[in-house]
Amino acid sequence: YNTLSVIKGLCRTNPNLAEEAVDHFSDFLRGNLKSLTYTELIPFEQELAHTKHYLQLEQMRFGSRLQISYEIPAVHFLLPPLTLQPLVENAVRHGIMKQEEGGTITIASSENDDSYTITVADNGIGFDVDIPHESDTEHVGLNNVQKRLSAQCNGRLAITSTPGLGSSVTITIPKGTP
Repeated sequence: YNTLSVIKGLCRTNPNLAEEAVDHFSDFLRGNLKSLTYTELIPFEQELAHTKHYLQLEQMRFGSRLQISYEIPAVHFLLPPLTLQPLVENAVRHGIMKQEEGGTITIASSENDDSYTITVADNGIGFDVDIPHESDTEHVGLNNVQKRLSAQCNGRLAITSTPGLGSSVTITIPKGTP
């Protein structure tokens, strides 16, 4: 709904940008619908493209409050669909946008001899990982990602966070994944 509101406003103020937003939104929705039918792992590049559509829309919405940095040397590996995008969405919603001034999200990938690693880091509000939350509804996305990683590719998810400094979520996918 927020995206549609942004597009509506852009129709009045900047029709060319509104057209670009519609393109990103339709590609994002198409990616979500496709992900519902995937039972296999998908290329990281495909998941990254889906995530970039989401981020383009959020940048149109939040402007300079949301900065994105990409450090992506490793791209030729597979992972479960809707793995990266929910982590980035959490970083935007629960980290960066909880600060008036906004912040930066860094998406990085790397490869070593036995695994691939993806890291989503933000310099948002952070949280104490040792304090249980009153409701697990905020962590449904993280829990789903963690379960899919484990079941589909023996992957792992690790979270580090420091209140006032930000959070980092790291995915490790062993090489030789089916």
